[in-house]
Amino acid sequence: MMKIHVDKLKKTFDVKPTNKAMRSVYQFQLDSAKLSNMKGKKSSEVFSDAIKLIDNIEGFLTNTLGLSKAESKKLDDDFGQEDISEMASYVASRLMGMSDEEIKAERTEAQGTDPKK
Repeated sequence: MMKIHVDKLKKTFDVKPTNKAMRSVYQFQLDSAKLSNMKGKKSSEVFSDAIKLIDNIEGFLTNTLGLSKAESKKLDDDFGQEDISEMASYVASRLMGMSDEEIKAERTEAQGTDPKK
């Protein structure tokens, strides 16, 4: 069992890194990559893909963390797309073996700042 604390949900989850969980991580990442490629798409396709992306992220978090209906509804009602994307990225990174420190360093690097300053 792996303990994954999701700050925005103010809760720690016990997640078993099974093949099913890892398949879900890779599927989430694949779907996100496919849906975020908007070059050459019609406006209707862009909006349809944006809805699919939100649904996929919420589904990934709900299934992987074993969220209750109330917690799942909270994802939809209380958070924006950036928040749930950040949560899903964090959960996926933890399941892929990254520590909290490695994730923080990677995010800091991506933002172009030095974590040691």
